[in-house]
Amino acid sequence: MATQKQIEANNQNAQLSTGPITTAGKAVIATNAIKHGIFTKTIIVSSEIGQESEEEYQAILNNLVDCLLPCNQMESLLVEKIAVDFWRLRRTIKFETGSIANHIATLVKEFYSYGTRDNHAIDKDIMYNRQVIEWNTFYIEYLTQGKVTFDEALWKEETFESDIIDDFYRLAKSIDNLAERDRKLLHGTVCLSFDELRSILQKHDYNDVKSISAKLIEIYTRENQRLEKENQELSSKKTDNEAAYRLTYMLGMAPTAENTDKILKYERSLQKSLFQNLIMLKKLQGMF
Repeated sequence: MATQKQIEANNQNAQLSTGPITTAGKAVIATNAIKHGIFTKTIIVSSEIGQESEEEYQAILNNLVDCLLPCNQMESLLVEKIAVDFWRLRRTIKFETGSIANHIATLVKEFYSYGTRDNHAIDKDIMYNRQVIEWNTFYIEYLTQGKVTFDEALWKEETFESDIIDDFYRLAKSIDNLAERDRKLLHGTVCLSFDELRSILQKHDYNDVKSISAKLIEIYTRENQRLEKENQELSSKKTDNEAAYRLTYMLGMAPTAENTDKILKYERSLQKSLFQNLIMLKKLQGMF
């Protein structure tokens, strides 16, 4: 730790120092403000939202120093003020872009989404429907060939299988003249067994492979037709969404009138400040 005498001696020595005397020495200290960046800490947004890069600002500042060549403290300060104006102007342009993007996203979400689904979600629905159609098509072929048997709850053929209980439910629910008791059983909360369902079907002459298969072919064919139509509607909605996005993009290219006026006024004030500082610098450098 320094003694009191050492501190006093240091103060006296400091008073004897007049700084650099040579032209080279003065040129070195002329850019001290640039190196340390008087405005750097206050101009850079450091919060997580809207965080900016001090390195980017410093690169802009250094480029302006190379272009404008300040040779004393006042000129260096003006160069940095120009850098600050330029940085703020850059931030304003970013704000405009962000406002436009947010405006477009809001319009698309509110007015042109398929329910709460975007085109990515619609693609998933289309893909699922295609998989169901593909499965149904294979199953219809097996039914047509008379390969499917209905004597067990699950039918298998190599890598393909079908839930016969589900088939029986589909078939029974398609019958128009079901007894009221059977209808309540089918739509009740308790699942019916394989034998209970087969008993209901037998009452309506679905007793053999041929009659059951023929009705199931009709049911699965109608389902495929319904899914094909649904996919056409989904594809059409995708096209509408894409067209709507392009339209809202064009409509949203400008912010609201109120925000536009504020942004333009701020831009003009920054441009004015930038040019005033630049002119002042050039006057100091003897160019005007």
